[in-house]
Amino acid sequence: MSPQAHDGGAAAHSAPPRRPGRPRDPRIQATVLATTADILRDKGVPAVTIEAVSAASGVSKPTIYRYWPHRLALAIDAFADTMSHDVPVADTGDSRRDLLEQVGHVAAYYRSPAGVVLRQLIGACASDPQAAEQLRDRFFEHRRAQTRVLWERVQARGEAHPDIDADTAIDLLFSPLIFRLLVGHGKIDAEAVGRLVEAALDGLLRTDRGSTPVRSPSSTQDAG
Repeated sequence: MSPQAHDGGAAAHSAPPRRPGRPRDPRIQATVLATTADILRDKGVPAVTIEAVSAASGVSKPTIYRYWPHRLALAIDAFADTMSHDVPVADTGDSRRDLLEQVGHVAAYYRSPAGVVLRQLIGACASDPQAAEQLRDRFFEHRRAQTRVLWERVQARGEAHPDIDADTAIDLLFSPLIFRLLVGHGKIDAEAVGRLVEAALDGLLRTDRGSTPVRSPSSTQDAG
């Protein structure tokens, strides 16, 4: 999708031709991301336009377009960058505590105004396949990659069920937060999240080193 479609459709909003081989300046990138994060926090996703970011940051629109093809790509990167800074991966040395704290910190972040921004991003990307792919790759997959490190530590301690991989564990622990954030049918306060995590951990963590591996419903049926 062209930059026009993301910035209102005006021809004046078109991204200029990119100059191949021109290196990116990390200082410019940091300035634009910080400015965009401020706009997201104060006004939300609808207020993030290339024009607004350019005016607030002092970085020209052609320069911004060299880094980001459209406003949603910029908003996604700014949100992902901010959350990575605000919600680092827990590392207390205790597997259960790490997982409880990590889900709790993410839930607290989603209860803040950042949760409104994430809902807006998901809504804006729902009808735009290109933006949706960027949201998956630049935000969700980035978060999952960080959390895989946490689960790999649990596995290294021998405290995870051996047949549960990182992606399954992440889905069980964090997907309920997104579902409740979007649908609003349940709370994501500390008490509610604690119950969700404890229920998930009962199946994810081994109670002793001799535990029988978890079997999927299909394998149980196959066994008769």
